[in-house]
Amino acid sequence: MRWLKVYPSLLRAYFNLSLEYRGQVVIWILSGILPLIMMLVWLSLTESGPVQGYTAQDFISYYLMVILMRRMCGVWIIWDLNRDIRMGNLSAQLLRPLDPVHLHLARTFARHPLQLILVGPPVAAAAFFLGARYAMPLAQLPLLLLVMLGAILIEFFVQMCIGALAFWITQAIAVMEVWFYIRALLSGWVVPIDLFPPAVTAALQYLPFRYVLSLPLEITLGRLTLPQIGYGLLVQYSWALFFFLLYRLLWARGIREYSAVGA
Repeated sequence: MRWLKVYPSLLRAYFNLSLEYRGQVVIWILSGILPLIMMLVWLSLTESGPVQGYTAQDFISYYLMVILMRRMCGVWIIWDLNRDIRMGNLSAQLLRPLDPVHLHLARTFARHPLQLILVGPPVAAAAFFLGARYAMPLAQLPLLLLVMLGAILIEFFVQMCIGALAFWITQAIAVMEVWFYIRALLSGWVVPIDLFPPAVTAALQYLPFRYVLSLPLEITLGRLTLPQIGYGLLVQYSWALFFFLLYRLLWARGIREYSAVGA
């Protein structure tokens, strides 16, 4: 467990690095526009009445929380990992006594405080002035944090798995884009998953997409009981474990194939 001792330094270093990339900060902010567009679309549909039980206020509450949760549960390591493998930067990382996965994990968690600083106040102000309602009991806050961690771990190890494909192919980013598109549709980012046909909604209870975004949204909106949250955590962390084991398998085999300069 010696690697735990280096995490404070890694987190500080990557947080400071995030502050230096102002262009990236702008991209983060602009990427939150899509939920606002979808909110306006659904609000126009509610002018004639609720849509499958969703009122205008429900859609406002939902999509404002989408903006926040998408930032707090998001992971953005695939581009760094793909570049490190293809350009040979991984060679220097392999010489260190620390597994490269810890560098990416520290980079991921170091970015979240900045995300909260940038997105939290505007979302809170919009929720106040637009009358958003969140019915999550305060006692469920620890469970929400645990669910958010699970969402980060699923997305992190999915990206580690797809990034590891760069050991064999040159288009790992293209594979990641497919995941992004499917996840955007089925995770609740574009459309609340309970507005899908019942068969699709039922299937999503077992697939990983719900657990990277929709589950924490459902908790903050007060739609889940404790047993339902417990079931969600079980499925969520089962998927996190699955993708972790898959990553370890791909990584172990990929390292044997790695032949970049300095490897």
